[in-house]
Amino acid sequence: MDKKVLVTGAAGLIGRELCKQLKDKFYVVGVDNNFRYENYEPDCNEYISESIPFYLSHTDNDFDYVFHMGNINGTKYFYEMPNQLAENNVICDFAVFDFVKDNPSCKLIYASSSEVVAGSEEFPTPELTDITIKDIHNPRWSYRLPKILGENFLMNSDLNFLIIRFFNAFGPDSGSGHFVKDILDKIESGDHTLIGADETRSFCRVEDSVDAIVNIFKLASQQVVNIGSDEEITVLEAANIIAEHKNKNIEWQCVPGKQGSVKRRRPDLVLLRKYYPEFNPKRFADAVKDL
Repeated sequence: MDKKVLVTGAAGLIGRELCKQLKDKFYVVGVDNNFRYENYEPDCNEYISESIPFYLSHTDNDFDYVFHMGNINGTKYFYEMPNQLAENNVICDFAVFDFVKDNPSCKLIYASSSEVVAGSEEFPTPELTDITIKDIHNPRWSYRLPKILGENFLMNSDLNFLIIRFFNAFGPDSGSGHFVKDILDKIESGDHTLIGADETRSFCRVEDSVDAIVNIFKLASQQVVNIGSDEEITVLEAANIIAEHKNKNIEWQCVPGKQGSVKRRRPDLVLLRKYYPEFNPKRFADAVKDL
């Protein structure tokens, strides 16, 4: 407990699990404005319900590690509030970068996203791959572009950092706008439309994603590491697995994916397993049973 950790976005899906897994080893301070999870308090030693930039503006950096998980996320927000999302995420990122600069002994673990490599044609997709951006004005890129900017900034900085590129983390606390939560809501409401049924994803339960971070964050630096599952399934297969778990037999009404939605997603985990050879995430069908 001699080391002190800051977790931004501590009330979010990944942040709350991170607090839980770190608390036994570190003094954990969590900060979140509770944008999506009103009145939720994560399991940490100290919790502050404030915006990230405001908290950092009146706090000294005496932290050994900063885990920056605090951004607005979720597909619905990409399309419904792109300008607010982009502005918030860029401001939060650079507030954190400036905060870490103040303490050369502090290491930053930065949450990036598989959205960054959405234009890749390499599968499984390694950390280093060419990407393209079609239709630069697509509101979906309001989330992707700040992540690209964040990665670029860190790679060209003098900060001590590790970039974690998440691939479709999910869990019981997934919020609206994330696939698993949206499918559960549709089953509950009787809405059987399924968007992008033929697209593929590699879903990874949040406990496994965070377990990977906890086992590598001291070992890897100055680089990007993919975090996720290398099991690739279609959206239709995933929806049917969730429906079966809820004892429902649904004839989905399949509609095309939204503009900019990628056809395939599967991470290359060679680098992750270099640092954490034992990493073995649950398959989706087994992980859904935890919901």
